[in-house]
Amino acid sequence: MLWLHQNRKSIFISVLIVLFCIPAVLPLLRPGFFQSDDGEWMVIRFSAFYQALADGQFPVRFLGRLNHEYGYPVANFLYPGFMYLGVPIHFLGFGFVDTVKIIFGVSMIASAIFCYLWLSRFFDKLSSFVGALFYLYAPYHLFDLYKRGSIGEVLALAVLPFILWQIERKSLFWSAISIAFLIISHNTLAVLFLGLIIVYMGLDIYISKYKKEQLKKFLLMIMFGLGISAFFWIPAFFELQYTVFSQTQVSEWGAYFADTSLVGFSIIFIILLTTIFFATSRIRIQKHRLTLLLFIISIVSVFFASSPSYHLWNILPVSFIQFPFRFLSLAIACISFLAACIISTSSKNLKIPVAVLSLIILMFSAKPFLTPSDFFDKGEGIYATNMDTTTVKNEYMPKWVKEKPIERFKEKVEIVEGVGKVETVSYNSKKITFDVLSKENMKVRVNTIYYPGWNAKFYPSRCHPELDSGSNDNDCKGKELSIDYQNNKGVMELQMPKGESRVELKFSETPLRLTSNIISFLSLLAILFLGIKIYKPLSLK
Repeated sequence: MLWLHQNRKSIFISVLIVLFCIPAVLPLLRPGFFQSDDGEWMVIRFSAFYQALADGQFPVRFLGRLNHEYGYPVANFLYPGFMYLGVPIHFLGFGFVDTVKIIFGVSMIASAIFCYLWLSRFFDKLSSFVGALFYLYAPYHLFDLYKRGSIGEVLALAVLPFILWQIERKSLFWSAISIAFLIISHNTLAVLFLGLIIVYMGLDIYISKYKKEQLKKFLLMIMFGLGISAFFWIPAFFELQYTVFSQTQVSEWGAYFADTSLVGFSIIFIILLTTIFFATSRIRIQKHRLTLLLFIISIVSVFFASSPSYHLWNILPVSFIQFPFRFLSLAIACISFLAACIISTSSKNLKIPVAVLSLIILMFSAKPFLTPSDFFDKGEGIYATNMDTTTVKNEYMPKWVKEKPIERFKEKVEIVEGVGKVETVSYNSKKITFDVLSKENMKVRVNTIYYPGWNAKFYPSRCHPELDSGSNDNDCKGKELSIDYQNNKGVMELQMPKGESRVELKFSETPLRLTSNIISFLSLLAILFLGIKIYKPLSLK
């Protein structure tokens, strides 16, 4: 009761923010799903991810159902955060569609609440409240949700203000955990936001009296964040060489510059007001260095998101960023801070009028993006059985695949050389088993695309694979089979000796991935130990 009494104002404002979030998330309550660029793909990918997890993969990397059941390693490369987050939601009984919609909705509401908590470290409650609404109703934020259906970006936009809030709280534990979650939330935004976070930390170090202590603490936050998420980003970075990603142009970036409506009149209005406040010394540079920094970043991000920056995009990492309008993600955080600062520094008589005018312009800018273009209800089965790759240009296809699958195979295992019989085939995304009977050496093809981590063994017919580690019979230990994938389809082919045998293929962790997993596990143990040891957020002397 004491806690409720002490925090009743914060609770009231949080409830108020949730109420103001209703127009933004109300369309998500409609049955079915909405028309978007990526939304349905995310449902399909999550359903395949859940299936792979149920098959025993952890961490999940290779989605066996996708790519016409030939398998696709997309979870090894693209932001698995929303899928891990969705597992307990789906386990509670929600369908794949509703799980994705819940993550969308909670992310939008959380982004506003976390933004308010971050801004309230600098400004009064009214200013912070308005700034949080600017974060929530930024046109690009809504565009990400209802036009693009980019669940990874929407989730990353919810995580960013939480990180900034924890940095202000000087919480090593929560900063590290949230930085790790940002990294697995969305690849591109993680890089852009980490750049913003590092600059943000750098300014904090510059103005601090305890520079060494701050530097040490911030380095620990980043190092632990990188360590906890190492299971994802290390393999994603080093194994990209196995795919056609670098040779694939995912998008025609020149067609994805933001127009005025996507930038938003609200953002333009706040930038103009901030310029006036700086020019009239209402906002003083010496006192508001963070405001100046975020003002500069907002202008730069709007510039790179817009067509005037066209020629500079020839030297940017286009294949990674893909869409110029993604730079508006940076502007969302910066503008929310600037909006709060403007209201906070306005004279007492003008504070309410400026806040009301700002919100009117914000709602005018947000209105075209508040609802999806269309809703439909295809049923859960469509998503739970779809076999697409869920990527635009199959850019994570292993480079040894010369002939991409266009339909499902007729047989999972087939004989391509020699005479024999294949029986009792059983398979999922982690293990494939079958029995072989042949009077001569022969070659069998397993219609699963090879990816590092697959290995094969064969056992005499009298043995069972489970005897591999426990039997004293050396023949039952299992013998390694060499996997040949130098065929047009890039699938796994095995040379089988004559006789009766049982074959088992397993997808397991490579030494690189295993090392990455260990780094993540040890980093998580270390940060949990520090969190238990230091119950309250760390603070400077």
